[in-house]
Amino acid sequence: MTRAGTTLLTVALFAACGRGEVAAEREDGRLIEVDGIAVTFDELQPYYDWLTEYRPGLGVRTKYVWAMREHVLPLKLAEREFASQRAEQLELASGLCSVATNIRELEQRAALVTDKSRSNLTRQSALLPVAMFLFDELTLNAVSQPIALPHGYFVVSAYDRHESPLVMADYVDALQVGFITHTAREWQQYWTRKRAEIGARVTFVHPDYRDDMPEWLQPPAPEKP
Repeated sequence: MTRAGTTLLTVALFAACGRGEVAAEREDGRLIEVDGIAVTFDELQPYYDWLTEYRPGLGVRTKYVWAMREHVLPLKLAEREFASQRAEQLELASGLCSVATNIRELEQRAALVTDKSRSNLTRQSALLPVAMFLFDELTLNAVSQPIALPHGYFVVSAYDRHESPLVMADYVDALQVGFITHTAREWQQYWTRKRAEIGARVTFVHPDYRDDMPEWLQPPAPEKP
């Protein structure tokens, strides 16, 4: 059996085992609500499914919380706090996508863009939604649509993909073109300050996930029976 076939079989087995647990988690729809921002299981599902594909041994709760913590919650906060700046960057990113349909065109058309880099990326070193595009077997040399990130948008493509005996060691030779509202350092500094500000504003956490939340999030006290 090929590695792809083995992976699909493994994913199916884990999905079947966790089906009852996942169904129970969906009864409310929310994983968390903090500072007026609700993150739902439906929003997290694509990232959960992708993490299951390459990290099937991770627990159900670990994968949902990972996707919330690393991507969806900071992205939703950025969309609220920096809406106008993000709209400007999205327009620029969409303009590049309209004239670059493969990696060579992306390289040429992005020649004057200052925020870009070419590097080898693993599934874990790339930002979550970027990795989901770059490691899709159907997207080699293709150009992504603007990928929404907390600090702006990336347009990405891969020159080549290298497989290893261990999935975690696979890597791509990738080009990332950024249309950003913050540098990575600026965003991290902002997000660190913002976490301290909003951590006590948690109004809901799914009861099964209280113990899985990062320390900076302070869930309300559970209701007494």
